[in-house]
Amino acid sequence: MDDGQAYFRQGVALQYLGRHADALAAFASGLAQDPKSLQLLVGMVEAAMKSPLRDSLEPTYQQLQKMKLDKSPFVVVSVIGQELLTHSFHGASVVVLEAGLKIGTCSLKLRGSVFSALSSAYWSLGNAEKSMAYMQQDLEVTKTLGDQSGECRVHGNLGSALFSKGNYREALANHRHQLVLAMKLKDREAASDALSSLGHVYTAIGDYPNALASHKQCVLLARQTQSQLAEARQLGNMGAVYTALGDFLNAVQCHQQHLDIAKTLESRHEEARAYSNLGSAYHSQRDFDKAVSFHTRVLEAARELGNRAVEMRAYAGLGHAARCMQDLDGAARHHQQQLLIAQELQDRAAQGRASSNLGIIHQMKGEYETALKLHKAHLSLAQELGDYAAMGRAYGNMGNAYQALGIHDQAARYHRQELQISLEVNDRPSQASTHGNLAVAYQALGAHDRALQHYLHHLSIARELRDTPSEARALANLGNFHSCRGEYAQALPFYQQYLALAPGLQDLEGEGKVCHNLGYAHYCLGQYRDAVRYYEQDLALAKDLQDRLAQAKAFCNLGLAHKALGEFSRAEECQRFLLSLAQAADNTQAVFRAFGNLGDVCVSRSDLPAAVRFYQQQLSLAQKVNDHKMEADAYAALGSVHRLLRQLDAALSFHSQELTLRKDLGDRQGECRALGRLAAVHMALGDYSTTFQCYEAQLGLAQALRDARLEAQVHGNMGITKMNMAVFEEAIGYFEQQLAMLQQLSGTESVLDRGRAHGNLADCYDALGDCEEAVQNYEKYLTVAQSLNHVQDQEKAYRGLGNTHRSAQPVLFYAFLSGD
Repeated sequence: MDDGQAYFRQGVALQYLGRHADALAAFASGLAQDPKSLQLLVGMVEAAMKSPLRDSLEPTYQQLQKMKLDKSPFVVVSVIGQELLTHSFHGASVVVLEAGLKIGTCSLKLRGSVFSALSSAYWSLGNAEKSMAYMQQDLEVTKTLGDQSGECRVHGNLGSALFSKGNYREALANHRHQLVLAMKLKDREAASDALSSLGHVYTAIGDYPNALASHKQCVLLARQTQSQLAEARQLGNMGAVYTALGDFLNAVQCHQQHLDIAKTLESRHEEARAYSNLGSAYHSQRDFDKAVSFHTRVLEAARELGNRAVEMRAYAGLGHAARCMQDLDGAARHHQQQLLIAQELQDRAAQGRASSNLGIIHQMKGEYETALKLHKAHLSLAQELGDYAAMGRAYGNMGNAYQALGIHDQAARYHRQELQISLEVNDRPSQASTHGNLAVAYQALGAHDRALQHYLHHLSIARELRDTPSEARALANLGNFHSCRGEYAQALPFYQQYLALAPGLQDLEGEGKVCHNLGYAHYCLGQYRDAVRYYEQDLALAKDLQDRLAQAKAFCNLGLAHKALGEFSRAEECQRFLLSLAQAADNTQAVFRAFGNLGDVCVSRSDLPAAVRFYQQQLSLAQKVNDHKMEADAYAALGSVHRLLRQLDAALSFHSQELTLRKDLGDRQGECRALGRLAAVHMALGDYSTTFQCYEAQLGLAQALRDARLEAQVHGNMGITKMNMAVFEEAIGYFEQQLAMLQQLSGTESVLDRGRAHGNLADCYDALGDCEEAVQNYEKYLTVAQSLNHVQDQEKAYRGLGNTHRSAQPVLFYAFLSGD
């Protein structure tokens, strides 16, 4: 039995089983093998007439009979293939249409129609690559035939396909071709389609002015043709662009007009679109309650219409709003519903989006492994669909998850892949955020120069796009970057530029954080009055937000700034407010901190017995809750205050207990600092040998921790110990090592430490009678003190210079006399 006969029997059997589409695919496959088989051709036509295609196919077949084309296997197979496509038998239509291509025809026009049908069939099956391959062949045919109308259609389809894959550059080129051809043909409908598509591409790449202009032209065309439905949708598109631009009033106005037209047309489906857009607009303004109310209306309309796709969109909107309201469990439920509907609809792209949303929620809940699984599922779906933009988002989310897990090298790897894709598809907003994410990863890896470069790229692109929220994030991150490195003077302008944008952001929480960081930067620079001003702004914002935890933090820092200014009553008042808020919230850590700060205020006003009482309360609280770290901190404070009271045996006991606890906790950083405090007590006791041993142990730990700042500090203290032992040559060696370490560090604190190291070196040289070296070092000390406006250090430097010059004058005088 030959192949043609086998396909014929298969077709007949499938027809009897009621599998009409598969039967037609079998007959077509047989004709592809044997185009001259009349048995297969007749069998196929009879099967088609007994199938659900009959009503629409019969008139077309009668026309073929009149034109004497009913015996052409290519024509019959192609017509039946396109009917299968019309009736959504996509798999069978592909088999039949490709069989038609194998049979072949001399007619370029007929072959082009099959290419067009196959591109639609593969698109419906979710195979974008094959779909676009047939679109390209369709395009070549239209160009060869000089069919400008067909060419315009194919450019539109190609543009839409490329857009869906995130290939925005090529999508833009195709839609521009589509528009040019539509205008040549004076085809208003095609021109409107092209302009609308261009608007979507411009929005995706962050070119909002061009996006807005495109959708506005669409609205004008719709009004000229009196197409209210098209006008409504274009108004919705305009509103979405206004939302992206942060122009809330114009956005709401457009969406309201969209809604009014939908109601006039009594189109519940269009109403749902308008409600969804209104939800997004209010979401952008952080009015999440209103956003939820509009997304709920979308959900109601979707259920009324029985439209699962619209219902899925409603759940997505509700999930985003719940996430921003910190209702993570609610957000997870909504996005789970979104995912279930996407799976039910077999919409792979929607499944990817839902998986991504769920992954973000699990990440926010600290469930990083679950988050990574969902982001990997999103990536897999995006790769399957060839959707570059979605792949980029998946890589970015995976990078964020690895960053949260502290696996910074993996985070950087995924963010680099994300950046590469955003560059390929020319997605500027994505490039901006990815530069920000890469900067965070590189900073954590200690690659500070690369981190700074990426932070600046983020800022530059955000400004180019006039994306104010993104610009604000970049400014805050740059401020934080410099602040973390102790470069507080460089951090200030970035924070101040953020505050200049703050009124338009309507993000009180973010504004409060930046005010807090500005206060901290000024505090570290010794600009305590400015610190007070910004901490007061932070406190006012926390009160507006009714955020008691943020209020507690603001009171804490405000109190520290007042203490630094010597305003001890106000400092105490702030710390008592902190204590009250902490006790009301039953926050043990904050209560402990408040007791400690109140003790510090007492130390500053020289009321040491009162300080002891507060530190004892710290110790009692720590022992009550069995928190050994807090207990160690309390012992540290008690040791320090007893050293000030000159009760050195008690101080030694407290610091010894602190050191034991730090070792038990495995807190090497704490152990290191405890050794420093013990050394200070031994120094006060005049036991310089034991002091030096403590510093040697501390230096070993600092080197193991690779803490250059602490290592420099210890070298300095070892130098001071040697000075007290009158071993000035050795002291000079340690101060020079301190200076060498400080050269590797940046920030105001390191600059001041360098100045003080020069001051100590000067004291050593002065003691050794080397007045020239002493003067040089005192001058370096003075220069630093003046540059930082540190009055106390300036006085020390001047005093040292004065003493050195006085001791040098007699030597010069007698040298002069002996020469005479």
